[in-house]
Amino acid sequence: MTLAKKIKSSVVFLLMPLLLILLLSQAGCGNNSEIQDVTRTTQQDNSKTNLPQVNTEAFKGQGRLAFVQNGLLYVLDGDSGDLNKISDAGQARGPMWSPDGQWLAYMCYSDVDMNDGKIFIAKPDGSRAYEVTGLPMPVGLNQISWLPASDVLVVAVSGHGLYMVRPGDTANKVNDKPGVLSPDGKTIAYVETLPYDQKHPEDRSDALYIVPLAGKEPIQLYVAEKSGICLAGWWPDSKGLLFQIDPVHSASIMADGVGLYSLPSAGGEPRLLTTSLGYPEWVSWSPDGSNLLVVKGTGREIWQNKSLVVCDVKTGKSVDLPQKPGAVSLDPEWSPDGKYIAYVQAVEQKEGISGAEGVASWEQTRTLWVADSNGKNARRINEAGAGISRPLWSQNGSHIIYLKDNSVWLVNSNGGSPVKIAGPFPKTDDSFGYYGYISRSDILALYK
Repeated sequence: MTLAKKIKSSVVFLLMPLLLILLLSQAGCGNNSEIQDVTRTTQQDNSKTNLPQVNTEAFKGQGRLAFVQNGLLYVLDGDSGDLNKISDAGQARGPMWSPDGQWLAYMCYSDVDMNDGKIFIAKPDGSRAYEVTGLPMPVGLNQISWLPASDVLVVAVSGHGLYMVRPGDTANKVNDKPGVLSPDGKTIAYVETLPYDQKHPEDRSDALYIVPLAGKEPIQLYVAEKSGICLAGWWPDSKGLLFQIDPVHSASIMADGVGLYSLPSAGGEPRLLTTSLGYPEWVSWSPDGSNLLVVKGTGREIWQNKSLVVCDVKTGKSVDLPQKPGAVSLDPEWSPDGKYIAYVQAVEQKEGISGAEGVASWEQTRTLWVADSNGKNARRINEAGAGISRPLWSQNGSHIIYLKDNSVWLVNSNGGSPVKIAGPFPKTDDSFGYYGYISRSDILALYK
């Protein structure tokens, strides 16, 4: 999980675009690394039939939305008003926008089992695309990221190292450590387990290191005694790191929420910011990169003990935002100007929930709220209705994009009639999720 700042090109909803009009491989996803140019006219003429229903007029000026429907990748362009089909076959997943919005990286699988994923990079108008070659396989969705302010895709392959690739090139190995690259592209942060007595694996300790990309000796920043370290990303200015400490390397303890820490890359003692489950959709950087808006709480059930907190990553100071009694707050998002936050509020179920029907009933208590950045003056956007998840601010900050009824909707942040933009998407088999948590980052991504 990387909590790195979603720079202006925030991949906010959850998806990745494929590409079309390439000679298809056996996987049915594309052709080697060769980029092919295809005129948009030809591409659109060949894909006019069976396109998803979208509201291009309502989405104008709101950004670019990449989404997967029935396994195929599409891009709704709020600037041009076009709906572009990016992939022709296979199962597209995990779209990720480049910082300038000119490229989409995504995974493509040959079948629904999704055991043989390949990385593709495509133009959002479907005119160019290529398969990334030169990587050890397999590669997972959580191993891919874009280097900020560039068109460089970074791939961390476990057991092999860190790779970089530009559109049209072969992936190049830049370091043996498959860690997390700093936003300025100069330093790699990684975690290693220190030597330990094989008879007592519960006593093993993890260490956090940084090493210049250009080489030199690694620097050990911190050792978690008899605990694991889960690296959560860099500060946006590349001057510090976020990580979670997993006591005795316990997956069960981790699932119930552990401490989120901040540490300057220059060294020092880690500062505890809050305790959180650490889901990517539950953190949002302020536009200036100084504060982190986080869902605070313990317990793996998302319907219990969840509230919002703003953390200063440099000082470690955390401020709890006002919380309505008997409620939980989820899915926070900072507005582009930093003045407001959008989030989901739902009824707290202290007695617990059992079964998919119970979760479905609770989801209908999820409503859309907007407040000042300090949590004050909170107000519900009543027109949006109920069953809300993953609110995101539009490009100009005047509207909020959100999920409801398995579709993408748009509503003015001051209220008014909501408009359906795309969907409904096919329902998944897993309606319960992980104790109520369901991520849609594998099928939706918003560039703004």
